Amino acid sequence: MNHTASLTNAQRAEKFATEVRSHLSDLPTEELDDLLDGLGADLAERLEDGGELGDAGQYAEELRQAAGLPPRAPSELPQVTFADRVAQARERSAQWLDESPARRGFRDFAISVRPVWWVLRAVIGAWAALTVIGHPLVNGLPVSYTAMIFTLALIVLSVQWGRGKWLPTAWLRVARTAANVAAVLLLIPFLFANWANLGSVNVDYSYEEEMAFQGLSLNGGEVTNIFAYDCEGNPLDSVRLYDQNGEPITTMGEDATTPPDSWDDEAGTNLVHSFNPLAADAEAWNVFPLSAGAYSELTGEPEEVKPAAPKREQLPPLARDCAAAAEGTDAAADGEAPKASEDAKQQSEGQRQTADATPTKATDAP
Repeated sequence: MNHTASLTNAQRAEKFATEVRSHLSDLPTEELDDLLDGLGADLAERLEDGGELGDAGQYAEELRQAAGLPPRAPSELPQVTFADRVAQARERSAQWLDESPARRGFRDFAISVRPVWWVLRAVIGAWAALTVIGHPLVNGLPVSYTAMIFTLALIVLSVQWGRGKWLPTAWLRVARTAANVAAVLLLIPFLFANWANLGSVNVDYSYEEEMAFQGLSLNGGEVTNIFAYDCEGNPLDSVRLYDQNGEPITTMGEDATTPPDSWDDEAGTNLVHSFNPLAADAEAWNVFPLSAGAYSELTGEPEEVKPAAPKREQLPPLARDCAAAAEGTDAAADGEAPKASEDAKQQSEGQRQTADATPTKATDAP
């Protein structure tokens, strides 16, 4: 409960009379004593009758006018600091809340739910900080362990500040006041940005006849990467794919500049895709497999992108003669050497057969 609100009527009247005296401090002491004689008792009686005190400065000016005294010179007015204005505002608020049972009940209820405000103040602060750095949030709540730990730390700090703890210096108390003001100002944007659409109904209409799927799909699902294997079941790298018309095959739509993200069940996160390492300079999206990288839990930006690893490291061979087929492929890669060797072999075999078929000429005896 506010200390001012717990003062008795006599104490409040005496405090008000002291403030009035400070506004009349330019008058001589004897004249001032005569003017304020019995003021405390009159004010206390007014409070007992349910009256209000009002502003001390205005009351002092009314006393000047009633006594026929000139107004105080502007240069002689007391300097009112910002702290004095805040204290006066708190004083008036406490008096206003203490004037009726309904207001006193509201004040007591607000005091009882202050711990809720302490927590809400921390959540709003975490939401504002995470929003500034671009961290993904769902209805104002953090979606990563790092953001959750950050939010819990702010809650602990806010609760301790609310209890009057962890405030060893004056600047920390100023920081607490600034945090309260910022939280009040951000309360409406916080609620509007995160919970305004919870009760709305979203209706999504899709017309499959009018909309063509953009990108590569399989059985209605989106294909985001491709892994190729040879006859023996070994994974291949940097495979270039083209369709029947000689057009490059990619996993993105016609107007897309990058392939779509994919979901990694093991890591539980989305993956962003980039060029195959050997195709980055050529910027060719039809060279597979594409590179992939996870999003940062702290910043929400893609982390290091590296060659994607296939889910299946080895497949069974297609046939028992895959090795022989592979050897033939290697031989064909050497150019015309196998053909020339085969032609030479056939020519040699033909010459031998011709030589065997030619009759031997008999020589006459001497």
